[in-house]
Amino acid sequence: MTLSRRGFLKSSSLAVVGAATAMYLQPPQAFANGEQIDPDIHLLNRITWGARPEDVQRIKGMGYVPYLEEQLNPEILDDSDTPELSQLSPILEMNRSDLFSVGEFRPYVPMIMGMVLRATHSRAQLYERMVDFWGDHFNVSADELYNDMVFYHREVLRKHAMGNFRDILLASAKSPAMLTYLDNEVNIAEHPNENYARELLELHTLGVDGGYSEDDVKAVARVLTGWTISAVNDDGFYFNEAEHDYESKTILGRNFPAGRGIEEGLHLITILAEHPSTAQFLSRKLCVRFISDNPPQSIVDSTATVWMQNRGDVKPVLRHILTSQEFLNSTGQKFRRPLEFFVGALRATGTRFVEDFEMIEVLQSLAHVPYGWTPPNGYPDVAGAWVNTNGLLNRWNVADMLTNQAHSYEETNLMSTLHERIGQPATVNEMVDSVSINVFGYRLEDSQRQPYIEFTSNGMGGEQPVTPQIYASKLASLYCLMLSSPQYQWR
Repeated sequence: MTLSRRGFLKSSSLAVVGAATAMYLQPPQAFANGEQIDPDIHLLNRITWGARPEDVQRIKGMGYVPYLEEQLNPEILDDSDTPELSQLSPILEMNRSDLFSVGEFRPYVPMIMGMVLRATHSRAQLYERMVDFWGDHFNVSADELYNDMVFYHREVLRKHAMGNFRDILLASAKSPAMLTYLDNEVNIAEHPNENYARELLELHTLGVDGGYSEDDVKAVARVLTGWTISAVNDDGFYFNEAEHDYESKTILGRNFPAGRGIEEGLHLITILAEHPSTAQFLSRKLCVRFISDNPPQSIVDSTATVWMQNRGDVKPVLRHILTSQEFLNSTGQKFRRPLEFFVGALRATGTRFVEDFEMIEVLQSLAHVPYGWTPPNGYPDVAGAWVNTNGLLNRWNVADMLTNQAHSYEETNLMSTLHERIGQPATVNEMVDSVSINVFGYRLEDSQRQPYIEFTSNGMGGEQPVTPQIYASKLASLYCLMLSSPQYQWR
């Protein structure tokens, strides 16, 4: 089925949109046939928010393993000379008491913009991807928690993103945002609240099939009685001894003797962090994020072994996954979630929003606003949750906004840099190759290039000179079509 750009992006016909959607339900045929792209490009596709030409140049100069090691150690990657990151709101660095002094809703826009700008412009791309991973794993909806979410994002997710699992688990358990979101702030001995205890076992550690019982959930809630919020302490956490259950408990077959206070909660966190079910559950989630929606059990099991050997240290676990044969064989098996698509498109086009609220409106249209998922399980990480007619149509519209509208419309709050990115190609072949390198990170194979060449040259072929008319009328649309293609959605 052949669609024009306008028909592809703007058609109101449900039949046309439905037919186009069917093209996206599975990876492109080349991926489905097991064809592999350059391993360097594959690594960039998974650990960055979008492979840029400069990323390709760097990994080619360093090599696969040295580049990965650099990304595993984000502290050596200096972003101080990145202008977009030097302009982040000072609200993001405020202590908790100052955050509450600026008002309830004022931190919302800086919080969203900070996440997107860091993902788009930071050199520490794997780190930013892991911040996003933990944000889903330890999900807290920002609704009515904007002040505490700034603190949570900085002191829990960002601080521990590449560290040890027990540390981030404990930091999340003591965070005012999590304590409020899952009601542990009102968990007291006289009336235990099981909300956080249940999600701690089901979503944060053991997993739903991790071997715990309803009695374990009740006992965990009792262990965590008195874990609440303080308006005085810098981190907002307070252990209220008067509201703690000091009776004995049994959890996962282990005895918690009577008479202990906060230390039994700390003991519980250690037990859960080091449990084999936690290793299996987290290993599978990481393999789903970086390999495929249904990763081979072999890589899940070997990753869980590495997890246990390193007591939940994230770096060796990521190193194992990203150098495994299962990872190298997974080309094209992950579908970009809407936020990944949006940030990747920003990295590919360089388009900038003049007004912050417009960027947030775009994320709302894509149904993937950071910290906007209400249930505690985090945004879905499988293609089936996102491949639908409405979602794909919104992507095509966003691709059109970041390219055609930004490039061609006089009245727009978008700044386009498409010209600067490709220079002055002499032929249609050169123009298609330049755009594909900016979008995909590499020159497309001849069979993949041909539809774009036909479109750009109006059927005259790749050796057709790029006239001013072709350059003006086709550049943005060429970008748009590549960003809208099934090949871009699957990586």
